[in-house]
Amino acid sequence: MSEKFLTLIEKNFPHLLVRESERYKRDWTPLLVLREILGEDLGKPVAVVSPSKIEELVEIVKLANENNVCIVPYGGGSSVVGGSYHNGCLIIDMSKLNRIIEFNDTDLTVTVEAGIKISDLEHWLNNRGYTLDYHPQSFYLATIGGAIAHKGSGSHSQSNIENLVLWMEVLLPNGDLISLGSGKAIRTSMIPDLIRLFIGSEGTLGMITKVKLRVFPLAPFHTDLAFAFNNFNKSIGFAREFAIRLPPPHRIVIHDKDSSMFMLNLPYNIALIRIRGYDEELVNAQERITRKIAQNYNSNEIERDLVKVWRDVFARKYEEQLTKLISSGLWNDTLDLAGSWSVLSEIYDKLKSELLSIEGVNNVLSRITHLYTNGASLYNVVIMKQDIRVLEEVWETAAKIVINSGGTISHHHGVGLLKRKWVKDEATKQLELLKSFKKLLDDKNLLNPGKLI
Repeated sequence: MSEKFLTLIEKNFPHLLVRESERYKRDWTPLLVLREILGEDLGKPVAVVSPSKIEELVEIVKLANENNVCIVPYGGGSSVVGGSYHNGCLIIDMSKLNRIIEFNDTDLTVTVEAGIKISDLEHWLNNRGYTLDYHPQSFYLATIGGAIAHKGSGSHSQSNIENLVLWMEVLLPNGDLISLGSGKAIRTSMIPDLIRLFIGSEGTLGMITKVKLRVFPLAPFHTDLAFAFNNFNKSIGFAREFAIRLPPPHRIVIHDKDSSMFMLNLPYNIALIRIRGYDEELVNAQERITRKIAQNYNSNEIERDLVKVWRDVFARKYEEQLTKLISSGLWNDTLDLAGSWSVLSEIYDKLKSELLSIEGVNNVLSRITHLYTNGASLYNVVIMKQDIRVLEEVWETAAKIVINSGGTISHHHGVGLLKRKWVKDEATKQLELLKSFKKLLDDKNLLNPGKLI
């Protein structure tokens, strides 16, 4: 079938065929990269096509459907859970579907094709005095469509992609284009919000082609603050009160001692905060409130320039960070966990203890990155030797701890191949419902098979 289909692609879409397909063998999933480094053949897609018009995309999907060929949408290839691994399917590179369709500075919206890079859109908006306020670590690689498909989060404390999406166009496997969302209605109770079904669906239900997003004027005022805590659980208490009392927009990250030593060479738990706003007096008032909160948790205020230092470290490109680690002979994976305030300290303590007891694990660097009034994400970089067994044991151990505590093992990275086995443990009944939607929309199981569902 693959040879027959490839012949059809070459006949009908020769100008869209990507001849150099080596880079599509995998995405940036640490497990896949490590398998490749250790000499494993990851196979190759049946073909790679790169349409530049949505009409071309529709025709390709129809052809694949007619010939029962599976499809994997490919954005920037920045997934760390195997979300865009080819699985022997047709790869559709969405990167040429990157147009800015409409910018409305009255409604504060921008409509774009799904293949536009987040960084390109953000720079375009910044030049006009606006922002998405969405800066994931994959900022220079990821596309808007990929971020929505994986239900991503930016680096700011409440910067979740689902809060930005107002409308989207989705291509179903039969070639139908459907429109989802409220458009100019802002909000409607005429029908359940089906747009949420596709946010986080990882390309398994349909391919996102266009989206309308909220934008915000750039905040003209900001202030930076930094605090040190002797005890990480004290810093968790500070984070909780900060989240309850101070409204966004803001950025806060709290490193434990291991993380702050690794990133900033500082031997204590630290909170790095940037408060932003449109009114200087309000920003100054929030600064005073933050200091009062910090005092309640036995903190010491430290040099605020550390916030800029951290931002500079964070701004290093994703590929450069991974390449540096590989060259040192070590490996890492990131655990994007989350839980309510009532279980977060327990998750942290158990995670550090049990992961560090695994032979081959060198260090666990933990930080709180996203705050909510009812909980937070706990982001962990696990440094280990280059060993598949160690990597798999890390994930098995972390999943058991977090799921038993009622938390989640995927705050914003998605599921992909890596975490699929645990979806049933976190959401058994919801998974069954999702499978029924999959059967309805993609009864041949052609869209990104083997991921999520």
